[in-house]
Amino acid sequence: MRTSNSKQAWTEGKQAFLALALLALYALGLQAQQPASAPSPAATTSSNPRPCSENPVLAPSGKGKHAQKAKHLLPPEPAPACLELKGEGIEVQEFLQNTAREQQWRTGENHASEDSWTFVRYFNPDELSKYADTNVLNEPVKFTGGKAAVLVRTSDLENGYVRVQVSAHFQGNGKSTDKVAQPADVWPLNSKGVLEQEILKPLQTEYKTLN
Repeated sequence: MRTSNSKQAWTEGKQAFLALALLALYALGLQAQQPASAPSPAATTSSNPRPCSENPVLAPSGKGKHAQKAKHLLPPEPAPACLELKGEGIEVQEFLQNTAREQQWRTGENHASEDSWTFVRYFNPDELSKYADTNVLNEPVKFTGGKAAVLVRTSDLENGYVRVQVSAHFQGNGKSTDKVAQPADVWPLNSKGVLEQEILKPLQTEYKTLN
């Protein structure tokens, strides 16, 4: 009897194990038939626009005709503002030029090509202090206005992306209020980086919705 009971217990245990194994295999089969879960939004959303993978320094946009010999050495200028987005360089150039016309910027000396756009934008004293650092000079100057030579350059990248870089070189017009200072009416100034970001901003908003 003891042997018969042991054999029966072993048989029942074996059946229970097989039943659990079958249930496990059935569950695995159902899991395999279910559709794969959707990737997270971070995986499906394209990085358009995206930060620049690199930001090489742009060459000066002019040939020195606007440059003046600085009486005081200025700190290094900031790196160009940079953005990468889906599109073509020529389309980006045309979009930015149209934006400048819509916003009625006071510009001149416009020169455009497939991969670059150079122009001069003119400012009143309040605009000049917004975009350029007018407090770096060693003597007080009363500015009457100013301008910036702006360079917008585009370069095609892989996977349909284009890199857009913007640099600006400022020049203020005004007189020193220091009576013992040498007379001068043109002052080179550093950019605050505000104008460059302002030019790129439409690409981060309106341009993205158009493409």
